[in-house]
Amino acid sequence: MKLKILSFNWHEPYLCLMAQMGHEFLIVEPEIAPGHYRRWDENMRPVPENVRLITNEIAHEMLEQGELDLIIAHNLKDLIGVKDYSLPKISVFHNCLSTEIKLGKDRVNQKEYLEQIDSLLQDVNKVFISEKKRQDWGLEGELILPGLDVSEYGGYRGGKESVLQVGNLLQERDLMMGYTLSQEIVGEHPLTTLGINPNISSSRLSEGFEDLLENFRSCRVFINTTVDEYEDGYNLSMLEAMATGMPVVSSWNKSSPIEDGKNGYISKDPKYLNQRIDFLLKNPEEARRIGENARKTVQEKFPLNRFIQSWQKVIQQSVLEFLKRTGINMQENTIPFQEKTRKNILMDYVSYPATTAHYLERAFRKNHNVITCGSHINDEVIKLWNLEALKWQVTPQDIYRGNATTLQEVLAELPDGWQPDFYLWVETGLSDIPADLKKHDFPKVCYLIDTHINIDRHLEIARNFDFVFLAQKAYVPTMMKEGIKNVEWLPLACDPEIHGKVDVVKECDVGFVGSISSKMDRRRNLLERIQKQFDLDSQRKFMDEMAGHYSKSRIVFNNAINNDLNMRVFEALCSGSLLITDPAPGSGLEELFKNKEHLVIYEDNDLEDTISYYLENESERESIACAGRKEVLARHTYKHRTNSMIKVLNEKIDNYEEQELVSTNDKSDSYYGNVRNDLIPLIPMDAKCILEVGCAAGMTGRELKKRSGTFVAGIELNARAAEAAREVLDDVVQGSIEEMELPYSENSFDCILFADVLEHLVDPLSALIKVRHLLKKEGTVVASIPNVQFHGVIHKLIEGNWTYEKEGILDETHLRFFTYKEIVKLFKDAGYSIQVVEEVLDPQYEKLSSTNSTAISFGRAQIKDLTPAEIKKFF
Repeated sequence: MKLKILSFNWHEPYLCLMAQMGHEFLIVEPEIAPGHYRRWDENMRPVPENVRLITNEIAHEMLEQGELDLIIAHNLKDLIGVKDYSLPKISVFHNCLSTEIKLGKDRVNQKEYLEQIDSLLQDVNKVFISEKKRQDWGLEGELILPGLDVSEYGGYRGGKESVLQVGNLLQERDLMMGYTLSQEIVGEHPLTTLGINPNISSSRLSEGFEDLLENFRSCRVFINTTVDEYEDGYNLSMLEAMATGMPVVSSWNKSSPIEDGKNGYISKDPKYLNQRIDFLLKNPEEARRIGENARKTVQEKFPLNRFIQSWQKVIQQSVLEFLKRTGINMQENTIPFQEKTRKNILMDYVSYPATTAHYLERAFRKNHNVITCGSHINDEVIKLWNLEALKWQVTPQDIYRGNATTLQEVLAELPDGWQPDFYLWVETGLSDIPADLKKHDFPKVCYLIDTHINIDRHLEIARNFDFVFLAQKAYVPTMMKEGIKNVEWLPLACDPEIHGKVDVVKECDVGFVGSISSKMDRRRNLLERIQKQFDLDSQRKFMDEMAGHYSKSRIVFNNAINNDLNMRVFEALCSGSLLITDPAPGSGLEELFKNKEHLVIYEDNDLEDTISYYLENESERESIACAGRKEVLARHTYKHRTNSMIKVLNEKIDNYEEQELVSTNDKSDSYYGNVRNDLIPLIPMDAKCILEVGCAAGMTGRELKKRSGTFVAGIELNARAAEAAREVLDDVVQGSIEEMELPYSENSFDCILFADVLEHLVDPLSALIKVRHLLKKEGTVVASIPNVQFHGVIHKLIEGNWTYEKEGILDETHLRFFTYKEIVKLFKDAGYSIQVVEEVLDPQYEKLSSTNSTAISFGRAQIKDLTPAEIKKFF
């Protein structure tokens, strides 16, 4: 599958290597100063066919339109520019952080800098071009070394008696490039310098990639002096020189691939290296010999196929992790509920901003994947509930669900691959639960708010759910006595971003926000008493306007209805003004807050005295208000409530989605842990890139990786085995070879291994045809297939038995059976030619063959007139 990848032009040679993955690359030419851009320099590399250069404006248009699949950044500036876009992101770390800080004159503290960029790097996959860079940054990420195809280089002649030095800003970056040391090592010998080096008069920019190659081929020796403390012992230019067949003279660096006297010369002694340059300039044959070894080093340690496969793996991993974060599981593997740190939540409520459900949704979205369903309030409800002052926009839910809409209809509209981890219905007083709710087997959760005025209705609703959360603590025992299971108290809370303190002047003595009945009820009576003696400002406000009103009030008044613990308690405390409230016995108020420490509790008969005291004692009033705000922010936000709900569900859900991660016919762990020592000798020693179809736990591949420079990828149907294989192989794809779209490009592999796999497939012929294009021109398939013509199977069949077993020829998971003739036909039909056949013979064959018999007996049956070759097929 080809992706559209956005990246940035900071390193043309590296981008050209990445382009060989075959994806479509959109490369931004970044602005390096006002009106000045880093244009693609074709003197370094021509623009590949699958690379398109674009402006930053076009990039943002494409991002806004959702036309891109992935972003690859090459520095933190790139990431800052795309931080607000929801896409898989990868950042490549080309340099050591400590080196960049040193080049910047130590104006930055490394620890503080890493703390500052932590949020920027969240959910960004990291790729380091060397272990040194990874260790220096101190971050987790993938290591991908550069890779070259040496067949694209070569042709070294070395006829020009000159030392070649390649690099940009060598003098300016002397700290890491060792330019001063290179001058000492080269001495009076002829030197050719290529690159952007404004302070080196003899340096010139190559006139294109062919010109660069010609210098690799013609100059006698390459000089490298990258400094061990600040840089790797190689760079791409040095590897390209080696790939051409050029000998390298290098100052000492512990990560250098140079071995002194073998593929170049390396030392801490500049005089020794100067002498080696002199020696190579005088001895072209020795230069060619050492250069050929250097070429082999690149082929073994920096192969292009490993670079490409490793990058493909990181890209696939980034996309899958992004989809997982957004709730889509493309791998279709089952993860136990408790192990999912980011849940998929299907929330159902009638949308309007000033509701508990809205605040819960906001909190859940910060750490989980939420899709909402339901209707939204209409003009009739706005008028009936006196919501005309609500200025926040009422937004429709992601999926519409009216009272007559079934949950099945909602599920049909979910994105492909998005499955809810639980369904959450939140009471708003405006909707019914879905009629088909009980038919669905994922966990069903409800949050009931106004149980103090709707107990009978809530009992009826609660019976339909697996988990019930109540905002009103007093009704938990009632629910439990009625046989409702898994009932929990979950108090209301505040949203600091909406209900937070506003920096305004205190304008009134007492503030109140809420509805006031036209009838003389308790609330109206209390408010009228307050108004007779104090400056009372009662309003019908919502959201941030409500917070502003609370903030300008010296005291916020609250009273409960039927002893409820209402939203006003938490929202008023969050505003930073003193809350005075009634005791609301049984509500849990005094379990959450302490009287005269976080808030003040009044009794109706001393209400005026309480208000007077705290108006007169400002410092005590503000001290309690400050402590109350601190307490509510520390323990009673909707973030705390959503975390509490998830904690309860993690503890109590009985693994609703935990299924066996093995196929229907369960296999023991040993089934997946075998090393196929019988097949390893059949895999060519020069096979550097191997794909094992049906890699199990990767034990055979692990043995193959002991060969120097070998890349082993695997495909495995069993999720548990695939997970184990990922620990030991370079790349593992979990799924069915017959159903998946293969993530590898043409001519990727030297060898493809089918170790007792083809007989498990529905259509082995199609599978063989499917992988054929992945093989290189001289590539090999190694396959082992059980022979159903085996005498033991024939004997059982004659006696009327065909009994499947856990392992062996009649393995219970075998779908296809082959004789030798059918195996030959299978490969011929798939377009392969069989070069070698190795047979694993039953020890009884030797005994029978020594008798020169032409017949073979199966209990009461016998086959006569067999040739020795025909008899062999039964063993």
